[in-house]
Amino acid sequence: MKILVALDTEDYSNKILKNVARLAGNTLADIIFLGIQEGTEKLAGPLADTMLKYQQDLASCFNREESPYADFDAEQWQEKQPGDWYMASRGMKEFTLRIRSGSIVKEVLSVARETECDLIILGCNGTAGCEWNGEWNVPLRIAEGGPCSVLVIKDVKRVKQIVSILDQSTVSQEAMELINQLVTLNDSGLNIVGVKGKNERKETEIEQRIVDLLRYYNDRKISTWIKLINSDDVQDYVTGASVDATVALWMGGKQSLLKKIFSRTMVEKLLETSGSSLLILR
Repeated sequence: MKILVALDTEDYSNKILKNVARLAGNTLADIIFLGIQEGTEKLAGPLADTMLKYQQDLASCFNREESPYADFDAEQWQEKQPGDWYMASRGMKEFTLRIRSGSIVKEVLSVARETECDLIILGCNGTAGCEWNGEWNVPLRIAEGGPCSVLVIKDVKRVKQIVSILDQSTVSQEAMELINQLVTLNDSGLNIVGVKGKNERKETEIEQRIVDLLRYYNDRKISTWIKLINSDDVQDYVTGASVDATVALWMGGKQSLLKKIFSRTMVEKLLETSGSSLLILR
């Protein structure tokens, strides 16, 4: 697994590091910390210092002898090309720090594609909506355009329930395991909600899929409930659930019913009203 963590110098970025460390440690993931600076192609000292501090903070979450990540030998940034700096260490797994100049959303999505990461994680200021460094739609645009799954963390509190909304999209092994990890890290229950289209027969593919997922998670001793709802009811259901639970939307397929139901406005509303986190699964 490869995790890309988009970070800035605000407090909400610092707060998600323990969650990132726990997830990375459980999955033995390669990690990329990415900071974006706008308006200059000269390396900004405060951002560079903050990125190094974030790396040290994450390293402190592991026992030194058991950490899958090696120490950084020198605080020496290397410039790959104008406006693109990096620093890396290699232990059992790779840990990379990167800083790029440019638009926040464009550079995050660009690095995600270049590195073929499996998950993008970012925090946001949840005081009023879901703000990133003074901009309101950054988390939304990354969640919308990400080439992989995206986890937006508004509050690092542990939630009692993960609500996973499923349609007929292909369910990847990686996405199932990510849900597994979130449930384990939060010590929470799992509620799998299948969304049934208006004209579907009673015995549908979606019903079989949620039963298969129930077996998968029960085999892993995860407390799981299943429910089937009509597509007309899904927006109200998810909006209500997002207040107290982490919501996971499976939106991977080109014919995804959830993609049709959850317009940009609806995903933005979820980011604003969610009490903890929103996970877009691809």
